[in-house]
Amino acid sequence: MRRSKKDICLLYKKNKWSVQQISDYLHVTPYGVRNTLKQNGSILRNRSEAIRALNITKYHKGTFKIVSRRSLKNEKLKIAGTMMYWGEGTKNGNSVVLSNSDPEMIKLFLKFLRTVCGISENRLRIVLHYYANQEELSLKRYWCRLTRIPLVQFSKSFKHRSLPGSYRQKSVYGTISLRYSDKKLLEVLNSWIHFYSSQL
Repeated sequence: MRRSKKDICLLYKKNKWSVQQISDYLHVTPYGVRNTLKQNGSILRNRSEAIRALNITKYHKGTFKIVSRRSLKNEKLKIAGTMMYWGEGTKNGNSVVLSNSDPEMIKLFLKFLRTVCGISENRLRIVLHYYANQEELSLKRYWCRLTRIPLVQFSKSFKHRSLPGSYRQKSVYGTISLRYSDKKLLEVLNSWIHFYSSQL
């Protein structure tokens, strides 16, 4: 049992395995895993942290790695991306989400995520918002080419009911919600927003 206790702490702290993963691997009950961790002074992860760890260790979803050494051009890109997220992004929740219909804004924000934030491509998701007089597949293919995000990473589209004088006339390509599911990255972006706003 002494060996199992050591393994439990190592797998939880260093390998970032979940309680259930450790339980299955060592043939110990989840209660026994939690009890051992508490006895050894380990602080159990909250729900958000547990989901993040599970995505990385079990489902092999990459995380992000902020680029620490940046050129002047990329420093400007960091500021631009942060300001875009301040104006257009979702500040609460567990994901980085930016919704817009402007292709150039989407391209620039993606460049920011890829170049400055070092994101993992397989965690990007897109939700297309479109109207009845628009063709869903052609719009998805358009955004696929523009963003270089494969169609398999597009979530179910949202079809809006067209109304006279609606915004659809300005949104010829529909609107997309670009999502990166990682609460830690959201916290980083919010900290950058706070930093830059406090300097102005």
